[in-house]
Amino acid sequence: MKTRIIAMLAALLAALLAMTALSASAATEKLPDLKMKAPSGFYIEQASNGEKRLRFKTVMWNAGAGKFGVRMMRPDTSTPKMTVAQRVYRTDGTFRTVNVPDTYGFYAGDGHDHWHVFKLQEFTIRKVNADGTTDSVIQGRGAKTGFCFTDNTKVNLTLPGAPSSPHYMPGVACGTKSSLKVVEGISVGWGDTYGANLAYQWIKINGLADGKYRVQVIADPGNKFLESNDSNNTNSAYIKISGNTVSLVSPSA
Repeated sequence: MKTRIIAMLAALLAALLAMTALSASAATEKLPDLKMKAPSGFYIEQASNGEKRLRFKTVMWNAGAGKFGVRMMRPDTSTPKMTVAQRVYRTDGTFRTVNVPDTYGFYAGDGHDHWHVFKLQEFTIRKVNADGTTDSVIQGRGAKTGFCFTDNTKVNLTLPGAPSSPHYMPGVACGTKSSLKVVEGISVGWGDTYGANLAYQWIKINGLADGKYRVQVIADPGNKFLESNDSNNTNSAYIKISGNTVSLVSPSA
């Protein structure tokens, strides 16, 4: 009798373990999908140091099935950089942490006064040829190299899983100078906006002739973070520069 009970308990335990394994295997990852809205709000600034700057607004947003969550850490306040890891969530509520060694977090005392991820976005400007094609030569790159991202812009809250209120709170998520840990991210359907007037939100255009140009913005240009789609991270705007004025034009204009 005792042997039979032990056998039954063993069979029950095996069944429970099998069910647990099946449940775990059935869970799928909810990857984010980073996109850029077309740059906008262009204007030209003549800086006091002689730089001619093309300023514009950018919006990076998440169109994926899951949050774009990033955690940065350092052991003490004397360490100037933070390590970066991405948290990838699953349908059963669990997650896995993926280290991202090809970037780092740094504190920017440029008026933002919080922690940024190095080169999460890239901005370039190229000349548009007379036949409408874009020249392959990059005429300038964005001055901004660091980005703190939070849920500060509603983009598409009809997406499945999009929260009605921000999860990564603006003014909180980016940390302070003494922070040892920072959690940044963008929820499904939300975006992070950098206004045209913010520090380093420009491309230096000294020496560029008047004419038509394509300004391209790219999210995660090095594909360092896990996404459901790496082929839709870029967007562009076509502009016409005339002296110290700039205007939007159509690609075929």
